[in-house]
This record gives sequence, C-alpha cells and structure tokens, in this order.
Amino acid sequence: MPDAIDAMRDAFTKVANGAGDLPHRLTLADGTAIAMMARGSASAGTAIKVVSVRETNHGSSIPTIHAVVVWLDASTGEPTLLIEGASVTGLRTGAASGLATDLLAPPTAEVLAVVGAGGQAPDQIRGVLSVREISEIRICSRGGDSARLLARQLADEFPHVQLEVTPDVASAVRDAHVVCCATTAKEPLLARADLGERVHVNAIGSYRPEMRELERELLAHASIVAVDQRLASLSEAGEVIDAIEHAALSQESLVELGELIATPPDEINGLTVFKSVGLAMQDWAIAQLVSERIGGLDDVVDVHLR
Repeated sequence: MPDAIDAMRDAFTKVANGAGDLPHRLTLADGTAIAMMARGSASAGTAIKVVSVRETNHGSSIPTIHAVVVWLDASTGEPTLLIEGASVTGLRTGAASGLATDLLAPPTAEVLAVVGAGGQAPDQIRGVLSVREISEIRICSRGGDSARLLARQLADEFPHVQLEVTPDVASAVRDAHVVCCATTAKEPLLARADLGERVHVNAIGSYRPEMRELERELLAHASIVAVDQRLASLSEAGEVIDAIEHAALSQESLVELGELIATPPDEINGLTVFKSVGLAMQDWAIAQLVSERIGGLDDVVDVHLR
C-alpha cells in the first residue's frame, strides 16, 4: 500500500498537469460495463481496464465487480500483462484515499469509520492506516453480516487496532476523525449533522450521476472538496452534480488532488472531503508498478499484488 500511495501521488500529479493520455471512460447506459484506458506519456506503456458491474450479485458469493487490466508494452505494443482487475481497483482506490487522508485529515487522527464492507473496504482501511496512527476502526454495513466478516478478516492484520461493528452510520461516524464511504447508495447515507467539527471524508462508492453517498449540506459545509479530476467529477459524481445544481457547491471551489499535492493548504480547518469516481491513470500507475516489479521474469503464472 505505501508503494501504491506513492504511485497515486505521481498519477494525480500527471492528471493535474494535463500530462499523459487519459480519454474519458466508456460506460454502457445501465452502467453494467465500463472500459478505461490511459498512458503516462507517449513513450510509456498503456493500461486498459474492462469492468463489469452487477449490483444484483450483492449478498451472494459472486462479487459485484469483475475486471481485467491489460498492459501494452511501450515499444512493441505487445500485451505483456493480464492483471485481475478488482485487485487493481481496490489497491489504487485505497491508495487514493490514503493519499487524500495524508493531505487533508487531522495529523493526530485516531478513529476511522468505514461505511460499507464490500470489496473496496479492506483497501480503504489499509490506505488510511498507512498514513495515520489509527487505534480504532468502526465498520457498518447494510444488514451487518459483511461488517462482522470484514472485522474478523482484518483482526490478524491489524492486531493493535480496536475493531468495532456498529448498527448504523451515525454510530460509526460519531466523533470519527476519518470516514470512508464505499457503497453503491442511490440516496445519501452520510449527513453533516452526524460528523464532528474536524473530520475528513473519503467518498469513493458512487461513480454515476444517479448515485449519492453524501448529503448536499455536507458538501456545502466542507472547507475543501477535493476531486480526482474536475471533468470526471462534473459528469459522473452524483453528489457533486447534485450540489452544484442546487447551488450548494460551485465548480470553482473544486480542487483536484494533484493541485493539493503541488500546493498544500497553509491551514486546514473543519470538514474536508475527497470525492473520487476513479481514473484510468490510477490503473495505469499500478499496472506500470507491477510491470517494473516483475520485469525480466518469463512465463509468470500468478503474481499477487500484496
């Protein structure tokens, strides 16, 4: 995860500088299939990710998201890597939240709340714990079973952290210093009234205009609303689109994560938000890292990202 966070720092810097090649993603009308591609420069390799989304799989043994990432060699164009894409998505999204947390969360943050306990949640936790000394994690999920399972799975990985499953969102986020939302909610789950005064929120679940995890007033009261890319957020981030339409937020107030890397705020107060819809440049950064790490190996059968 620390390596992935460094890779995200490079990826978001490229996005903010307009470097690399990052076409807008292609999505079927019902959101069940997505295609994304990027390359860091004209002389770099290319990453192409194909994703399927089936929310009807929720609650079954079949994951909601399936994906593959293909890496094309920079010089020959040969597809040299085929990477299981859900692991790439989880790692790069968790690393993005880790980076945003490092830039915006209170330095002394100790309590992390996680809303949603699906496939994205473990790497959200790993990302935050890579940059802050978290002593308590509260997890809530619809029904609670997935939250209890996640807590059991992470107990051995983080033995020094208190893991608690809470019955609802308000209980999870009360007095938390960092909150990660990773759900497919269509209606807001997180309200400003449930949060403390100085808290950072990573919202990574919604990626379509009709999806919303954060209420409008939460964005209206945020001192900083960071996004991965303005263009992507204005067309895909349901919370951002809704808040702008209702004059609770302005386009001009949005700041890209890469801009915060280049020019960190002198002082941060109150509520901060990182709203991400995910960018192909993030997948490119992880795929490039994998390519560099296994370069020179022949006939690789199975490589794990951790």
